[in-house]
Amino acid sequence: MVSNDLLLLQQQIDDLKTSNDDQSLNNSEAQNNAEVEEEKEKPIYTWNAGPRFESRDGRFSFRLSGRLTYDYGNITYKDGLGIERPEEKVDAIANRHQELGIRGNIFLDISYRLVTRFRDNEATVRLAFLEYDSGKTRISAGQIRTFTTLDRMTPPQNHNFTERFAFVNAIRANQRVGVAAARYGKDWSVTGGYYYEDIYETDLSLDENHMITGRLNYSPHLDNGLALHFGTSFFTRNENGKPYDFNYRTRPISRQGDLRPLTSEEFNITRENFIGGEFAAIYGDFGIQTEYAQISNILSNQETLTSRNPKYEGAYIELGYFLTGESRTVDGSDGRYNNVDVDSPVGSGGIGEIRVAARYDVADFTHETFGRKQKSMIFSSVWFLNDHLRLIGTYGHSIIKNAQDIKTDVVDTFSARLMFFF
Repeated sequence: MVSNDLLLLQQQIDDLKTSNDDQSLNNSEAQNNAEVEEEKEKPIYTWNAGPRFESRDGRFSFRLSGRLTYDYGNITYKDGLGIERPEEKVDAIANRHQELGIRGNIFLDISYRLVTRFRDNEATVRLAFLEYDSGKTRISAGQIRTFTTLDRMTPPQNHNFTERFAFVNAIRANQRVGVAAARYGKDWSVTGGYYYEDIYETDLSLDENHMITGRLNYSPHLDNGLALHFGTSFFTRNENGKPYDFNYRTRPISRQGDLRPLTSEEFNITRENFIGGEFAAIYGDFGIQTEYAQISNILSNQETLTSRNPKYEGAYIELGYFLTGESRTVDGSDGRYNNVDVDSPVGSGGIGEIRVAARYDVADFTHETFGRKQKSMIFSSVWFLNDHLRLIGTYGHSIIKNAQDIKTDVVDTFSARLMFFF
């Protein structure tokens, strides 16, 4: 009897022990499952010269971006007789870009971007938009680019020179508040947009500047290694049908200094119409690109200086060569140059990538007896130290003449740029 009772008691103890072991196992599995689920909820964090966060399912992301650029400029002005004007000489260092931004995705197909520029102790919004991208269709709304010309679309870190070509600088087709839609494929894109004025120059009333733009590009990469780019863009701009006084002007090759010797006359107009063409060919480490553009004005009946609608034009041709064997090509889906991949960066045992380039630049803003035209020879070298650092040295020689073809200004510009971006 005692033996049976002992056996029963032992059985009960074993059952209780097994139950506790099972409960502990269940608790451990539940804890492990909870930890796995918690881990799935944590974002993926990476660092690439700046912080990046992304949800595990890829639906949400956040990234900090920025650009910091310092320019040294030495600019000498001479009159038409070659006599130097020392009061207009520039020899200074300036902060060309000081920008900080955020960008990322919301619900996978919707992206956002905000870029703030700091200059002269003021902060301004350069870009601020939402973008929906699905099924090879892209819709953007906010302060966005105006999609005009290859040189305008290419970001500064991918330029061969410290400034864009003179004509596109003078017409001031900068970022504006608006909405744009694009349809694109692997090697082509079509974009159109409707805009008001820049966010800091208007209260978005219907009496302000209106602009319609369009751009088409085809950028195939052929099997023999040749990459091509063909493009055209246009815009029409007005002040809601009201007449307004307007002229075009820009500095030669550098943004430093106050003198803008390239200028048109200020006419009273009702509309501006722009059209431009683009071509580029890249084979290995060699590239050539050229653009031609013209802008015409429709005079108002209040203009008294001229009765004929002005038409202005500009163009450039550029040759570039990578001494270190790298290449850069145009992304056909948005019609602008890809970033240069630095295979042997400085700091990791390499020397980076070095590119040399030359450009002949012409801008003609003469009409009848008014305005000026400029011809420039520009030479540049770019040192791509790594994926985030650039050093650029540019020399330009510009000759400016008036409408009677009389030389008025000779400008020699040397500029050096240090750029960090991420």
